[in-house]
Amino acid sequence: MKHDLDPNKAVVPIAYPRLLLDIMAERGFSRHVVLAGSNLQESLFDQPEQRISPAQFLFIVLNSFYLSKDASLGYEMGLRTPVTSHGFLGYGVMSCANLEEAIKLAQRFVRLRTVLMRFHYFIEGDEAVVEATANYPVGLLRQFVFESLLLSLARAGSFITGNSLYDGKIYFDFPEPDYYAHIKDRVPPVYFNRPANQLRFPKHYLQQALIMADPVAAKLAAEQCERELALMDMSHDIPSQVRALLNHQQGHYPNLEQVAERLCVSSRTLKRRLQEYGLGFQHLLDEARKRDAIQLIQTTPLTIEQIAQRLGYTDPANFTRAFKKWTGETPSNFRLRT
Repeated sequence: MKHDLDPNKAVVPIAYPRLLLDIMAERGFSRHVVLAGSNLQESLFDQPEQRISPAQFLFIVLNSFYLSKDASLGYEMGLRTPVTSHGFLGYGVMSCANLEEAIKLAQRFVRLRTVLMRFHYFIEGDEAVVEATANYPVGLLRQFVFESLLLSLARAGSFITGNSLYDGKIYFDFPEPDYYAHIKDRVPPVYFNRPANQLRFPKHYLQQALIMADPVAAKLAAEQCERELALMDMSHDIPSQVRALLNHQQGHYPNLEQVAERLCVSSRTLKRRLQEYGLGFQHLLDEARKRDAIQLIQTTPLTIEQIAQRLGYTDPANFTRAFKKWTGETPSNFRLRT
């Protein structure tokens, strides 16, 4: 199913254009030169939470082709894209129990990383097949999009399983380009003029345990992906956007100013818009702490003191008082009962 695309909506994670800028910098082209005409500030690419629009990203790609005169940039992007560049989705994929679970997770949340493409997987004989399909026409950049996506998937699969990059193969539905000859030794076997754009590998790899499998980390990453997806889909629902952003990271939650910055409004405007719903920022923060406290108590072996610290309480007694106010019982009693 295709999604409505606003080419000017900021949905492309900054990690992808930043990687392209890094590749171009290695070739002697500064950010200033590559970004010329895009109306994008260079400092934007040093802020990991930022996103740009599909139109802006494709503009940067076209500029890069023009400057570098290198038509194989799609292959280069795919070879250089680390799993961690995919944010929480990447960490979730790495933490899954096996490759099949990782593919299903990526398929479920692919819209967090690109609105231009979708993919699904199936079994064909002795092979597992991941087939990529374009949601929208991208004109001259069609080959770049498929090359970078399928090669990055192959690279990710090799990284999380420990298998060789060359164990799989890639199908493209377009003719072999001239530039393939000088890069073919760096990529899996590639077959051109095929009916679809696919990554193929032996199907027994699907049940292979992943190197960094961690069920708790996988669950937490999936929950974060759910929040990010909700944030993307609720462009006018301010309380839902704030709720999606209020998650604990390294012992603290984002404050009012940080949430306002993520939503591209002033803190004063954010407070006013929440008041229109009869809500305050502190109420939503307490709601988030209650949600996460219950989840940590029910699903982890962390002590009450460790949970309090993770939720930003320096004094466990303050956490106990807050939890009793939320639920009517202490965290310890709640854990024993559930």
